[in-house]
Amino acid sequence: MERELRNPPGVHMPQAHYSHVARVGNTLYLAGQLGMDVSGKVVGVGDAKAQARQCYENLATILAHYGGGLRDLVKTTTFITHWGYRPLVAAARDEVFPAPPYPANTLVVVQGLAEPHFLVEIEGIAVLD
Repeated sequence: MERELRNPPGVHMPQAHYSHVARVGNTLYLAGQLGMDVSGKVVGVGDAKAQARQCYENLATILAHYGGGLRDLVKTTTFITHWGYRPLVAAARDEVFPAPPYPANTLVVVQGLAEPHFLVEIEGIAVLD
């Protein structure tokens, strides 16, 4: 089965050594996305909802590169740095997925992410038609 590791255009190039996407056949494994725009600027400093929105925007950009969209996500994992961010991140998720079907999701509260100003990180698995 064909495999591809890639950093598609439209999202910030990772500074660490990893790829935003690992594609195997029609399945995309999307690395955790942070609240960063394409230039690497943090979006929504101190605002978990704004960061979650940017995470979803980054996921959407990556999926669009492969001809897909957020509805192709079958599984997401959401990391937050404080349990109090849960309703804010859920509100952003409800904007993206206002009605069923919803992708499977795991929510994890962690002590920290890559840098202290990051409050939310969302990774995903998508299956393209």
